[in-house]
Amino acid sequence: MFIRRMLGPMVLTALLALTACASAAPEPTPADTGASSAPAKPSPASPSAEEPAARAAITIDRPSGGKTVSVPFVVSGSADVFEAALTIDAVDASGMQACVRHLMATSGSGTRGTWEGTLAFPPEEDTLEVTLRAYTLSAQDGSMANLVEQPLTISPDRPKIILTSPRCGDRFEPGGLIILAGTAELFEASFTVELRDSSRTIMTMPVTAEECCVESQFTARLSLPADLPPGFYDVAAFDVSAKDGANENEFVVQIEVTA
Repeated sequence: MFIRRMLGPMVLTALLALTACASAAPEPTPADTGASSAPAKPSPASPSAEEPAARAAITIDRPSGGKTVSVPFVVSGSADVFEAALTIDAVDASGMQACVRHLMATSGSGTRGTWEGTLAFPPEEDTLEVTLRAYTLSAQDGSMANLVEQPLTISPDRPKIILTSPRCGDRFEPGGLIILAGTAELFEASFTVELRDSSRTIMTMPVTAEECCVESQFTARLSLPADLPPGFYDVAAFDVSAKDGANENEFVVQIEVTA
């Protein structure tokens, strides 16, 4: 009896101690997976991320691709090309060149410059789909380089003055004869034709169409100076505004004088 009385409190004390130990035991942790506990570093950029594309040697800023324009129309853009020289043209679906112009940017050979030129050619009776191109020509073999191109639609709208001769890109020798021909629809049927280089007017002559105020034919003869240096020249036909004396209805084609 004495032993039972003594064991009772002892057993109770042992049970209380075991319960306290169990409640104080730390919770089990997940098994180590080998993953580092250090903060994750940002992943490097994907190798497929696109780098900014290098700017083309030549850009065409206007007219924008797909636009419908009437002749004559101005083409402009920027370029960083050797000696700042480039060429623009318009070719039809068959590859025939409707017009071409050689020009200079404001700078080149490592410094980007701007450029601007006019393409003028007789319009068709219907709309004409062309490709407008800008490019450089190799000094070694004349091959095309740095080509940029975009589609254009040429409206059949007819300007007040149209030169059908000469056409842009025609070649002449110094002292040669240019037959001026085309149509004009002008008050009093009179207008002016000039031969120009890049900095000055070389020759000026008056021309009169067959009829006043309706589209009619004209022809004239322009003799080039015998000492005219080889190079590119503009034949410009225009009339003068009665209001302010400014040139208007200008139709300009570029010709080449060869050695």
